[in-house]
Amino acid sequence: MKTEINYNMINDLYMGWLNERDPFMQRKRLDDITRRISPHDLLMYSIRYAMPFQAFKDIFSLKYLFKTLEEMEKRGEDITNITNKILIIQGVEDIQGLNDFAQKRTESKVGNLRLKFQGSNLFRFGDVKNIGKKFPYACVNFIDIESIEQMLKEEKDYKGVPIIITIDNMGELPLDKLNNIERKFDVAGIRIIEKDRNVSIEQSPISLEGYKQIRAVVDNEIISKLYVTEYANKTAIDIQLATQIFCLIVDKVKYDKEYKGKYKQMSLDEWFSYYSGVSNITGLVTGKTICGGYAEILRNVLSCVDIKSKTIVGKTASEGCHAWNQIELGNTWFNTDLTWAAEQIREEKSSGDLFMSDVAFFGNRREMIFDKGQHRNGTSMEIEATVGGHTNVFNTNSEKCESYLSPYLTTILIKRARQYEEDYKKYGKSSDYKGAVPYVGSSIEKIHSSSKNIETPAYSGR
Repeated sequence: MKTEINYNMINDLYMGWLNERDPFMQRKRLDDITRRISPHDLLMYSIRYAMPFQAFKDIFSLKYLFKTLEEMEKRGEDITNITNKILIIQGVEDIQGLNDFAQKRTESKVGNLRLKFQGSNLFRFGDVKNIGKKFPYACVNFIDIESIEQMLKEEKDYKGVPIIITIDNMGELPLDKLNNIERKFDVAGIRIIEKDRNVSIEQSPISLEGYKQIRAVVDNEIISKLYVTEYANKTAIDIQLATQIFCLIVDKVKYDKEYKGKYKQMSLDEWFSYYSGVSNITGLVTGKTICGGYAEILRNVLSCVDIKSKTIVGKTASEGCHAWNQIELGNTWFNTDLTWAAEQIREEKSSGDLFMSDVAFFGNRREMIFDKGQHRNGTSMEIEATVGGHTNVFNTNSEKCESYLSPYLTTILIKRARQYEEDYKKYGKSSDYKGAVPYVGSSIEKIHSSSKNIETPAYSGR
């Protein structure tokens, strides 16, 4: 006769042990748990909560988990609702337990557990191929690009368990590097998480094929269309590249105006799936995005030309939560809101949302006069632009932005950004041509490529 499990008693004992701070009493409580609660009952309690198996693993080893599941299976119990849950594998002891279980020749539904690893421990201590065969749903859910680069130096084959590579930005993972990784690893996808940003926007992984498609768009439809003046200084080059990237992004990706209305039309799961597609870099392929997507697209594309950028999450005075960027040009940080500036960029009009200081960028939405009474080559630089509208910043990694570029100059730079290709086609073959040349193949691209392999980039500009 099956005995009913006393979940309240288990919860009292487990939470009492978990919250105990005295080492002696903690050991006593642990002994009490193992004496009064069977592994089976503790397992059934454990899988009822947000982190399945955590309570069980706090008390028993992973080997005991496998043993308990096998005993249940032998008694004819259906363990499907247990094995279809995620089991987080952490320490070396866990991996040793997996190694032992993977050596068994008997078939068992225990192998259907959704194993999730973090870091490189599996590849350092695990029997990867056998574990992969025994647990077909296993995956290394988080492994950073730096760890992978270190392992690539070794003459080993790491295939057997698929990995999701975690990168800070697309600049860290060009397609040739990804192809090299695929020779030694089974790559399932890429997860882009900005380092040091405490506020997440969307961290769902992008499939391997999806990443390749997006990166190909960046390479072939953005980077390959950039031009650069090789003799300019770093700040001028950064501005030149950034303004061209602004134009290419907003021409290709439009704001999804249906986004807000869809929330009321969809189930929660459908909406989160939809949100995931418009709040990250996939807009480069779909052609539609929202503020978080614009910010992440811009940050990631800028990283491919060695320009530092941060995605900032905060609030606006009128629309609630919002996302924008901070961009470093030369050694100076500026605020930029590509979502709000997109229409002005397309129409080549002045915008108070590009390359702004904190003073101009934050506060109520308002009109501000720039360069009052100033002239350049006999032309008045005075211009009125709408600025502000941003209020709170949720990031803890944001920079102080104490300078701005005049909207008058920004408008000129945007217009010029759209003329580089035509000028090069007309005059580029002239022996005395000193204008902008294609970025790909330029000395600047070579400097950017080499700087990724050293701690402090050397930059030679005149």
